[in-house]
Amino acid sequence: MRQLTSDNLLTMFYLLAWVLTLAWYQRKHKNADAGTAIMGSYILYAVFSLLTLNDPLFAVAFEPLRVLPYIYLYVMLIIALAPVIYHHHHPTVAIDPPNTRVLKMIALASIFSAILIIPEIIFNFKSGLVSLFTDIDAGMDNYKEQAEESSDAGSAITNLPAIVYNALTEITVFLFFFFISQKEKSKFIIFGLMIAVGVGILYPIIHGSRGGVIMMVLTVIGAYMLFRRYLSKKLNRIVQVTGLTCMVAIALPVAAITVSRFGNMGGGVMGFINWYVGQGNLYFNNYCLDTKHIRHGDRTINLAKRLIDHSTPKNYIEQREKNHNMEINDDIFTTFVGDFALDFGPVAAFIIFLVFNGWVLLAIRARSDTIPLHNLLLIYFTVCVTIQGGMTLFSFSYTANLRVVTIFLLYAYLRYHSALLKRFPLVNNSTSINNEEDNKT
Repeated sequence: MRQLTSDNLLTMFYLLAWVLTLAWYQRKHKNADAGTAIMGSYILYAVFSLLTLNDPLFAVAFEPLRVLPYIYLYVMLIIALAPVIYHHHHPTVAIDPPNTRVLKMIALASIFSAILIIPEIIFNFKSGLVSLFTDIDAGMDNYKEQAEESSDAGSAITNLPAIVYNALTEITVFLFFFFISQKEKSKFIIFGLMIAVGVGILYPIIHGSRGGVIMMVLTVIGAYMLFRRYLSKKLNRIVQVTGLTCMVAIALPVAAITVSRFGNMGGGVMGFINWYVGQGNLYFNNYCLDTKHIRHGDRTINLAKRLIDHSTPKNYIEQREKNHNMEINDDIFTTFVGDFALDFGPVAAFIIFLVFNGWVLLAIRARSDTIPLHNLLLIYFTVCVTIQGGMTLFSFSYTANLRVVTIFLLYAYLRYHSALLKRFPLVNNSTSINNEEDNKT
């Protein structure tokens, strides 16, 4: 009983730390944005951690909690949120759009790859989506089938449209909100990107997976909260109403999958929801500062490591076999901070967070009333990492490293394209003619 009281007090102090942080965050600039949503989610996860701790069925799964891991987790999350916090406290009123057609070309690539995936969704509609509401075991069966196929993941190119679409997932959402924020709107591009985002939600559902759905929903929420200050009041209302309607519709199949997977277990659906949402903080506290065994980047920098070490695991099944001696692995949620701590050790992970987010802060430090799109893309990436991984794990692991590559390739292009235009500005024909006439006179 004493231990339970101690664990509850520590978790309540961790919860209080985030409540106070959010209050400080909103004190000067009261507008809700991406940082508000992310900190709000951390508060929610801490509440569920308390519920899990006090559930007799799940409380026995955890070791006694300690103060230092919670301090480390909080500090690491604050470091990861530093660019978002800076953006909140140095607000801008508009986006400085780049003078390039590449963004539309990328949008078209995403739309085209999504369209090529639609036939698979239609083909599996009855067995994947409809069956969730007619067969209590459908969600579990689809999940098991997907898990069996995971042993071959990352070893070969088997579905090129899906690979292209997955590589552009975050960019697709980013471009959707960017295009609707502009005065001149391409209805075709915007509608196509809406379809592409919808594919990202439906595709995991037909395979009995909640994770992909939750990741896409969190990405959309984070992107909207980041872009909302650049949208008109009318557009904000449209996005909010549409988003809430879609979330209600999405909740139905997700609930069906949850009932299918956990309805027959002893803890019941609500008990497993508490454990599912609240476990990350608790397992991190128990195991992620352990330096006895680390994965040496097998998860978080998987593709880069495979280039120099061909024995690197290609997917989570191979990785778990290789690192079977670890006390905890990626079969349990430990937050994205935990993923880095388990991959590199807590000291190296701290240095990685400090260096990367310090670089981002330096990159976005120049401020005016407008923000260059490439700087907003950097902030968006930190939003994706922190909002997607606050409950689960680092969502860009294994072959999802490719999504990081595409984001930073786009960042590099936008940044240096912008720099070139400043140094060598484009001159339109009318201006050139006028200049020539002036020279003649």
